[in-house]
Amino acid sequence: MKRISAALLSCLVALSLSACGQPAKDPGPDYADDEAMEIIADAFEARQDVIFKVEEKDPSNAQSMKNMRSYVEAELEVADKLRTRVFEDSEMQELVLKYLNTLDNALKTLEEYPVTSTEFLDEWNERADIRATLLKTFADEYGLTVEEKYQDIFDEVLANGAAAAKESQTEEALQGVLDAIVFEKVTEYSFTTYSAVVENTTGVDFGDCAFDVALYDAEGVKLDDRYVFTSGWASGEKVRFEFTSEVDTDQIKLSIDYYNLAK
Repeated sequence: MKRISAALLSCLVALSLSACGQPAKDPGPDYADDEAMEIIADAFEARQDVIFKVEEKDPSNAQSMKNMRSYVEAELEVADKLRTRVFEDSEMQELVLKYLNTLDNALKTLEEYPVTSTEFLDEWNERADIRATLLKTFADEYGLTVEEKYQDIFDEVLANGAAAAKESQTEEALQGVLDAIVFEKVTEYSFTTYSAVVENTTGVDFGDCAFDVALYDAEGVKLDDRYVFTSGWASGEKVRFEFTSEVDTDQIKLSIDYYNLAK
């Protein structure tokens, strides 16, 4: 057996003592990026498990306030752990927080309105569209998947998300057209006629379109409401919007009241 020399032994002891005296290396932040999609998948599945149980036990009350609250709470209970986590990808973190806030807002909607009211349906459907759009983004951009048992329902939600995203893009483009309108004015006696030729630059063919018109004074006080309408507005087509008011102003805002797509 070889003997260890005194000099070598001293070196080994010195190295050992030196290593023991060094502080542990900081591993850095515990980023949630690699876990986030798995957690959101678990949350989606937890919500669906509650829905399955309710539909099996008492399908006639599946849309009751109590049960609808339980669906959201089941999803939020699992996903909420991401609220305080650190992300390396700031865009992912922003989307995850928006997703959590959407679930929070769904609970607020259940608190504020009866489930049979129009206000509830409008807000609930809006929250559902935002959730579906975010889940579609998570699937497309970050690889969100669910177990086979939930796949058909997940696919349906993603399809709804794609439709909601497309509708949002259409409305944003249409509102952009409205915001750019400059009306010409002709005043006779106490009435002013406002007229503008407007091109559909959205790339979308519309059927019926109706827009609310609000007239304001220089201080932003609303003075009058009017309404313009067109039937059949193809992409690239120009139409004339015209209305008359007793108010003479340059402060005019148009907003979407209703539209449908050309068939």
